[in-house]
Amino acid sequence: MEYYTKRLTMQNIADLAGVDKAIVSKVINNAKLIPASSEKVERVREIIRKYHYTPLSSAQSLATKCTRQIAFLLSDRSEALLANPAFSLMLTGVVRACQKHRYQCQVDICDFMNVHDFIVPENLLNRSIDGCILAGALHDEALEKIAEIRMPIVVLGGRSIRQQVPIISRDSLKENGIFLDYALGRGHTRIWVAGNSANTRHDFGILQKERPQFHIRLLDGPHQDEIVYAYHWAKCFLALPQEERPTLIFGADQFCCVMARELARNGVRCPEQISFISFSDTEMAACYNPALTVYSECHSDVGYRGAKVLFEILAKNLTPDEAVRLANREITTSNLIERESVGDLTQCRHK
Repeated sequence: MEYYTKRLTMQNIADLAGVDKAIVSKVINNAKLIPASSEKVERVREIIRKYHYTPLSSAQSLATKCTRQIAFLLSDRSEALLANPAFSLMLTGVVRACQKHRYQCQVDICDFMNVHDFIVPENLLNRSIDGCILAGALHDEALEKIAEIRMPIVVLGGRSIRQQVPIISRDSLKENGIFLDYALGRGHTRIWVAGNSANTRHDFGILQKERPQFHIRLLDGPHQDEIVYAYHWAKCFLALPQEERPTLIFGADQFCCVMARELARNGVRCPEQISFISFSDTEMAACYNPALTVYSECHSDVGYRGAKVLFEILAKNLTPDEAVRLANREITTSNLIERESVGDLTQCRHK
C-alpha cells in the first residue's frame, strides 16, 4: 500500500494513475473535456479520494486568478454581535455553502453605519478575496463606496438597497401583516415592536393605517446591545399604568428573553400577563422558559442561499444588474412556530 508522509502533489497523483499531470489538473478542476479514457479519469478520482487530496489554494489562485476565498463581514461597532445567535446561524449557512463549493471563508467586523469615518476593509481593497457576504446594520452610502471596488457582494437582509446590490431578503410588509393577523387572532392589539429601522417604520406605518384597531409602538434606544436595550424597555413597561401596557412584544430572541426575565422578577408573568414573539428562531428562544413562539426566517438557510448566489455570480461572471436580478428571485419566508409564550386573550374574554 502506498503511503505518503508529505502532502500529495498533482505530480504524485499523475505518477500513481499513469497519466500526464495536465490530466490530473483537468479532473481536479472538473473540466468538461478531459483527453483521457473514462477508466483513467476514474483512477485519478479514486486516488484523490483515497489520499484526501485538496489542491493548494495558492496554486489554484495563480492558475485561475481566483483566491477561492470569500469574506463574511458583519456590520457592527463591536465583536459582540458575532455572538448573536441569528448572525452565527447565518455564518453557519455561509460556511456550509463554502464547504460544498470548495471555498474558504474569512470573518470580520466592520462598521458600515458610520459613513463619514468609514474605511473599506483591507481584504476588499487588496482583492485578497473573490467576493463578500454582508450582514448586520448596513448603510446605503457605505455600500456605494464598496460598489466602487467592483467586487461581487451579496447582502443578507434589508430592502432599501435591493436594486443597488444583490440582496437576500423577505417581503417584510407582507410578513409583518401576517404577524399582526396572528396577534389579532389571539386578542392582542396593543403591541411593542423592538425595532425602529427605516424599513420597520415604513411597514408598520402602512399596516397601522390598514388596521386601525392596533396600537403599535416601535421601540428605539440603545440597539448596539440587546441586553441593555431590553432592560431599558422593561423599566419603561413597569413605569406605565396597567391599561397602557402592551400585551404582546415582538423582538429578537435575546431582547425577549431578557425582558421576560426582568418583568417576571417584578411580578409580570408570561404568558398570563405579557406575551412575547421572537423574530429569531434560535436555541435560546426554544429553550427559554416559557419557550418562545417565533415568527422567523431560517437564518442558516439565509446564509446558505446568500453564499450560493455569490458563487453563481462568480462562476458565471454576472454583471451587477444580472446579479441583482438573480438575488431578487431568492425571496425568503418566515415560519410561525407556536410554543408557550403567547397567551390567548380571546379565551379570557369568553370566560
